[in-house]
Amino acid sequence: MTNSNTVAAGAMRAIRDRYLAPSLLSPFADDMARRLSRLSIGPLLETSADTGILTQAIGSATSAGLIIIATDPSMEAIEHASPKPGMGRIRWQQADPRALPFKDGTFGIVTCQFAVATQPDRLQTFREARRVMKQGGRFVFNVPAHIRHNPVAGCVQDIMDDLFPGDPPRFVGDVLYGYADNEAIDDDLTEAGFTDAIYTTIDLPYAAASAHDVVVGYCLGTPLRSEIEMRAPRETERVTQAATAALQRRFGAGPIEATMRAHVVSASG
Repeated sequence: MTNSNTVAAGAMRAIRDRYLAPSLLSPFADDMARRLSRLSIGPLLETSADTGILTQAIGSATSAGLIIIATDPSMEAIEHASPKPGMGRIRWQQADPRALPFKDGTFGIVTCQFAVATQPDRLQTFREARRVMKQGGRFVFNVPAHIRHNPVAGCVQDIMDDLFPGDPPRFVGDVLYGYADNEAIDDDLTEAGFTDAIYTTIDLPYAAASAHDVVVGYCLGTPLRSEIEMRAPRETERVTQAATAALQRRFGAGPIEATMRAHVVSASG
């Protein structure tokens, strides 16, 4: 018997690939991969690889001699990501970023995309990244900037506030875009044993085919989905239709063009 939670998680991964990757995930992944390609010390470990958007970009941008190990806590996620084009050089392994199954000082580079913001225990995730990192290595990750610098995501959160005024879903505003304070990140990195961190703000164009694509990506392809389903059981379609109409009023009925911002953190210690 197929577990319904597994089916739902698989559907969300497919939605992220189709609707969130082109507008949000791939542009920042390409930026990260270019930065990582300039680092000469290996091997490279990616944690919380999810659907492999950053993994593909790294595989394409970095030297063929660099060993790349991509991990995710979910074996289903690995089975989804590993057959994608360009993954032939990637070594895959199931691993929780809070308890990595690698020896101390194994990797020259540890990286992940956006996953730090959604981790239930960021400090332990940072400690494990520091533990498996070589002396002189780098922990390079990115996090979405505050929602006020990401107008499309901000509009999605505004819509949730309007649709559920008594108890709005807060995944977008408080979780995905809620870990954007460099001072807070620096405090956590210091407590985890890092001694130096460089922060770079990245502004990129945001482009989506339609308001519908934006709403489906956020509302059905992220944990926002479960928040909506808890508040409006069996009414997900109604909510997405209402959200699409509201987004169209803000950005128009055609393709959406805006801006988006993230922070890249490169830590050592």
